Amino acid sequence: MDKNWDVIIIGGGPAGLAAAVYCGRALRKTLVLEKKVFGGQIVFADIIENYPGFAEPIVPADLMEQMSKQCERYGVVLENDEVQALRMEGESWLVDVYQNTYTAKAILYAAGSMHRFLGVPGEQELLGRGVSVCATCDAPFFLERKVAVLGGGDTALSEALHLAKYAAEVTLIHRRDKFRAEKILQDRVFKNGKIKVIWDSEVLAFKGGQRLEALEIRNKKSGVAEAVAFDGAFMAIGTIPNTELLKNIVTLDENGYVVTDISLRTEANGLFVAGEVIRGNRRQVAISVGMGVQAALGCEEYLAALD
Repeated sequence: MDKNWDVIIIGGGPAGLAAAVYCGRALRKTLVLEKKVFGGQIVFADIIENYPGFAEPIVPADLMEQMSKQCERYGVVLENDEVQALRMEGESWLVDVYQNTYTAKAILYAAGSMHRFLGVPGEQELLGRGVSVCATCDAPFFLERKVAVLGGGDTALSEALHLAKYAAEVTLIHRRDKFRAEKILQDRVFKNGKIKVIWDSEVLAFKGGQRLEALEIRNKKSGVAEAVAFDGAFMAIGTIPNTELLKNIVTLDENGYVVTDISLRTEANGLFVAGEVIRGNRRQVAISVGMGVQAALGCEEYLAALD
């Protein structure tokens, strides 16, 4: 494959694919590098109900497949590979992957985020053995079982609703006394007889031998801790931006998000960002797509000035 590109997009989620469509339409030689699944984390979700233009719920994987095909229609190359390093030499960006190095006039960084964990005893040891980060992937394994979902945002409530189709009982464990999720999701949760909520509580440990057996839960108001039996626990407590490659290139805030202006141009010449690596993102597909478009348009302005 060619080593020299106009634009290299790092990340093949909604933001990266949307940006790629616009870069391809601008007749820019464009490469998208994605280390996992094209479409990003959203492909593991059950349905999307709020993507503009679709009257009925859509399957995320189907939407992302269509976006990938749209990219290819405009000559964009989609490549599964993991970026090891990113640096600028002279006026070109160098992108090191496992067994190659590519050059680009501009970089559009849309590497997304990874699941946040609590960092408490038993969590990592029982990951994949009762502890999960994906209800859509693992819900069928918990048919008629008792499961917990940790979190209080859109993802947590969506996971709980999906799990309720399979599990005998779903318990949402939230550290506050109210959810921050969309009102429509809250209404569905409160109306679902299979779902109950433990408020103002935190998980101190995941307990079990070969598989998860219980969660040690402490009420933050009373200080009382107890072990509650569960067959499964699903993590939905937020994400951490995948910005490790950028830490010596651009300014990151205290949580690792890229600091940028409205144009999504960074302080590094020819480097644009989009999606969940940006401070203040709302983790919505439509917003990530819009960011990808915005970054691609800024990237095209930059490249046009070089021509």
